Amino acid sequence: MDFHISTAMQLTATITLIIGMALAFTTSGYPRNLQYPIQLWVRGLLIQPFSYALLSMREQIPDWLSIVVANTLLVVSFTLLIQALREYNHRPDRRLAFIVIILLAAAGEILLTYVWPSLQGRIILISLILSIVLLYGLSAIYRAPGPITQPEHLVAIMLGAAIVIMLTRAALTPSSSSIFLTTSSIMQGVVFTYASLMPVIATSGFLLMCGERMNKDLTRLATLDPLTGVFNRRTMTELANKAIAASKRHGRALSLLILDIDHFKRINDQFGHEVGDLALCRFVECVGEVMRESDILARLGGEEFVLILPDTNEKAAISLAERIRKHLCDSEFTVSGWPLPLRASIGVGSLGPAMSNLETLLRETDHAMYEAKRAGRNRIFAASAIRRQSSLDIDPDGATP
Repeated sequence: MDFHISTAMQLTATITLIIGMALAFTTSGYPRNLQYPIQLWVRGLLIQPFSYALLSMREQIPDWLSIVVANTLLVVSFTLLIQALREYNHRPDRRLAFIVIILLAAAGEILLTYVWPSLQGRIILISLILSIVLLYGLSAIYRAPGPITQPEHLVAIMLGAAIVIMLTRAALTPSSSSIFLTTSSIMQGVVFTYASLMPVIATSGFLLMCGERMNKDLTRLATLDPLTGVFNRRTMTELANKAIAASKRHGRALSLLILDIDHFKRINDQFGHEVGDLALCRFVECVGEVMRESDILARLGGEEFVLILPDTNEKAAISLAERIRKHLCDSEFTVSGWPLPLRASIGVGSLGPAMSNLETLLRETDHAMYEAKRAGRNRIFAASAIRRQSSLDIDPDGATP
């Protein structure tokens, strides 16, 4: 039984239109950072049916509609789909390149319809142009930073298969002048069967990609401080308890720094909370330039931060704290061209008999940080020094002088 090409085109147009309209109603339910890529994808889906509808009416409507406009719209729809992938993965904007490709497609279709009429030429031209556009999509997926997810692999497989089909179609198109676009053949059957499946599978893959991105964003929001990007207090507690348990199990040292930005209230009062937020971010940046990859930085709240140092004894922790203090002093932070110094008082605590769990380690290190404040700020104070001082203040009979 012959494959009825016009019916296949109309079916493809209907399926694509339904998918595009259904997706259009769900766009607003996605986070703002995903709405624009999804909107581009929807536009691509909604334009594609008009292309297939016009192609299916070949010989019934003027050539400029069924050939030039139809094929140009097909290229436009695919560029929008690929642009959606590029926006999703934050790849460089190729809008200008896509506009040039669309114009070349339109010009080529005009020439091969009215100047040098050739169905074979038009099929080869559109097949090659769509293959180039789809290659931009593969690049958007496989040259993106970070690991490639399974849904991205699915979309890439669909794009890769489409490229193979387009190039095969271009290579196998006969040169006979008697062929028609709606002529039934095995190649035509493959092309339009795939055209009807691709919107369904590729859109499913794209929505799965968006779902995974949403899950990652929710996980990040649950574990990180939204302003500074470091771990929040809840996550810090979980990570610190795990680090303490590992240190006890393997008999390794562990230390902790509590860092408090000096005169932070003055920064907020004089320059406003926006500048205060910038100061917090700059402070985190400076600490990050000194800390090791294995260290864990978290925001306890306000202008107070904690730095967990696995495999680090008190002496090494004090040395690191001093490097952080000096780096802050040497770093620049300006407001409207005026330098604004960032300084910190730092308390140092180490895991040991007197501080054997996270609660006591945080409490004693916090006391050490406040001692650094009382001693004049921009200083480092160790919790062990407080304990030694306390022991010196007690007489042999246990009474304080």
